[in-house]
Order: sequence, then structure tokens, then C-alpha cells
Amino acid sequence: MIRLTINLADDATKYIPAPSRGVVCGMRAVWQTDTAGIGDTVTLSRGATAVCAATVSNTDGLDTEIGVRDATNKDLIFDPTSTTATETVIKVVAAGGGGAVLLTVEFDDYAYTEQTASEA
Repeated sequence: MIRLTINLADDATKYIPAPSRGVVCGMRAVWQTDTAGIGDTVTLSRGATAVCAATVSNTDGLDTEIGVRDATNKDLIFDPTSTTATETVIKVVAAGGGGAVLLTVEFDDYAYTEQTASEA
């Protein structure tokens, strides 16, 4: 398990280099101020495909939310050695006007991947 922490401003998009071949297995987002609005979100994606998202549920300040993995795309592989640029980075998008977000991304570099058998 690898943990990455970044600070994300309002409506920002950032890219985190994939630390190794693996999947995003979770995230925790802490909105730093009480200017966060219900429904403000942080989404982790591979390219345009979301793999995990966290949404503000209260406006008390220091709101901590646990990310929810996308049911369909949660096992998309990130790989720093891929020749496809979108697979080499984790795209992080903050949507809403809710102030800075401290984000911890949980990355599983021991992820199970299914590979078809090659012919002998």
C-alpha cells in the first residue's frame, strides 16, 4: 500500500505520477474550511474515466470524506511504464468552490490483474 498526500485548491486539476503498476484502492479527502458546499467533490480518474470519488456531506469545516470506488472502473490499472499517457498518471479533479482539500490516495501496487494465457 502506498499513500500519497496532496493539497488541492478550488476547482483544480492535478496529475499524480503513478508510483508503480497498480490500482487506486481508496482515498480520504479533508476539506480545510467551512466554505465547502454540500456536493463539492474530488474525483480520481484514469484519463476521462473516474475510478474513485469523495463528496462533501456537511459544511462544518474540516469535513473528512472517504472516497467511494467506481463499481465498474475501480480496477483500472495505472502503470508508469505504459506507452499510453493517461495510464501513467492519476488525474485529480476538485469540483466546487469549497476551498483547499488535503487528499490521501491509497494505491495498491500488489493489485490482482487477470492476464490471458499465451500459446506455447
